[in-house]
Amino acid sequence: MARQNSRNNSMYSQRKVSGRSKGKTFLILCEGEKTEKNYFEGFQKIARANKTAYITIKGLGAVGITVVTIAKQLKEQGNYGDDEVWCVFDRDLKYENNNQQNFNAAIRLAIENQLNLAVSNDAFELWFLLHYEYYQSETHRSEYEKMLSIRLGEKYEKNSETMYEKLKDKESNAINFAKKLWLNHCNLHGIDDPNPDKLTVKQRIIIHNINPSTTVYQLVEKLNEVIFTKPQ
Repeated sequence: MARQNSRNNSMYSQRKVSGRSKGKTFLILCEGEKTEKNYFEGFQKIARANKTAYITIKGLGAVGITVVTIAKQLKEQGNYGDDEVWCVFDRDLKYENNNQQNFNAAIRLAIENQLNLAVSNDAFELWFLLHYEYYQSETHRSEYEKMLSIRLGEKYEKNSETMYEKLKDKESNAINFAKKLWLNHCNLHGIDDPNPDKLTVKQRIIIHNINPSTTVYQLVEKLNEVIFTKPQ
């Protein structure tokens, strides 16, 4: 495993901080190899066109704890100093393995190392669904394909390269609905300030373990804030 991490690290540390173009820099490490990566590449294209940010996105095909471990190692190398390092992964409950422990450990490790979390329960597709409606029913990831196909008016393709374009005009809905969902969960657990960044590790673990929930909206808001050219 250490050997694999070493290879992964070399993939992302070739860029030197000195001499790079001005603008915010993001490193987005995704659990999935394509679904999340393809979506965030929509923001990457805008950032390149506007020359407002440098965004690196990697689909690792690894569980959340591995995503966070690699992000921690890269941050420690110093290549991303004050930049935005994000870990994108899902709850993906599987009783036959150690996923529960790994999920909670990943959240703890990320917070302790000041890494940003865009975590979804039960699947990243919840973020897509929230573009269309406020959804608060517990749902297994296997159900999202049918639900999204109905709302898209076409078959949902999990590794689609066009989801950002298809959903961007409804993005404000998703942000508002995701915030509302998170706020409701916090209220039920007596948490006064719903800002995920101000919660304790224990509180974050509790809320992230609620199906459905997602903090992908935080990453999307940060990307929008940085990549879009502001009017003079």
